[in-house]
Amino acid sequence: MTAERFSPNQFRHAATIDAPRVYRDGQWRTFEPPAPVERTLRGRRWLLRPGITFTPYANPTRCNAHCAFCSEELQRLDATRLSAHTVIADYDRYFSALDRAFAELAGLSIGLSLSGLEATSEPEWLLRLLSLIEQHPALFAEKVLYSNGSGLCVDARIAPALARVGFDRVELSRAHFDAKTNHKIMRFDLAQPVRRAEAFAETVARTQREGVPVKLVCILNAQGVRSIDDVERYLDHAQALGVARVVFRELSALGAIYRENRETRWIDANRVSVRALMDELLGDDGVARPGWALEGVTSGYYYYNERYRRGPVEVTLEGSSYVAHHEAVESGVLQKLVFHSTRELCGDWVPDAQRIGSYDE
Repeated sequence: MTAERFSPNQFRHAATIDAPRVYRDGQWRTFEPPAPVERTLRGRRWLLRPGITFTPYANPTRCNAHCAFCSEELQRLDATRLSAHTVIADYDRYFSALDRAFAELAGLSIGLSLSGLEATSEPEWLLRLLSLIEQHPALFAEKVLYSNGSGLCVDARIAPALARVGFDRVELSRAHFDAKTNHKIMRFDLAQPVRRAEAFAETVARTQREGVPVKLVCILNAQGVRSIDDVERYLDHAQALGVARVVFRELSALGAIYRENRETRWIDANRVSVRALMDELLGDDGVARPGWALEGVTSGYYYYNERYRRGPVEVTLEGSSYVAHHEAVESGVLQKLVFHSTRELCGDWVPDAQRIGSYDE
């Protein structure tokens, strides 16, 4: 039996799934790429994936955490530099260039994916970015901030500003609810209050009170959440905080496209199989673990998700492949738009790959 192909954004409901194993075997390979759209950017014609996301790569400062699994420190074999090592220096020049990029992208169906290092680490930069986004209200169909919560913890202006601009959610990263265990994995600078459990809990509560939904993100790893029992304990904490959605992500498959370094060694040594957890939650007999119910599955060009319900909490288990992402990027169709600190727009996280052009005057 082979899995049916997924169309973009398709959610296959549990009632239509006879054998979860088929989809788990197929993973992202069951995704059917949509026909690309053409767009002229910087004087050249480009093919873009419909629904493409735009990331103003957030590095106003070096990151204030040093996560053992940090994807921004992964060095691809075909890259000569990392955006993470070039912080945004001239804010006036940067935001003028970003404004020009926004203007050239007007009319496309795109989403805002605000990530990179830590977007909240320098609140003045973030607030200025939000002000610029507010000047382009029709540009982004969805707006999501990916954060470790550090700036949200110490600056009360950020959450109301996110709400005012209409952010759909903040995805807050937390590897474990025990502060010592979490710190062993996420390695916050010691001056960051959010590393403490009570400060993180207050940050979640305050953000949601301001009208911005919080989705918690837990990276599965051998030093933190690694079993179904661990997952359930994490969900109990999340529910106590009033969080309605949690995603557990497997460390992305790296293949042979990255140079070996501290991060790749840690990832290889601490990888936890999300497939094993899926099989434990729901086998091909269709019987779910007590307290759990499968809601459905979805597949993208480099990820595969299963969504469950446990009590009031929506739970997603996700596997992904940076190899599949890289292959899709090299297909000739841009899968992602990243605006780097150099004021250049690229179709890649790597600042010297899939270069579209500079938005300086």
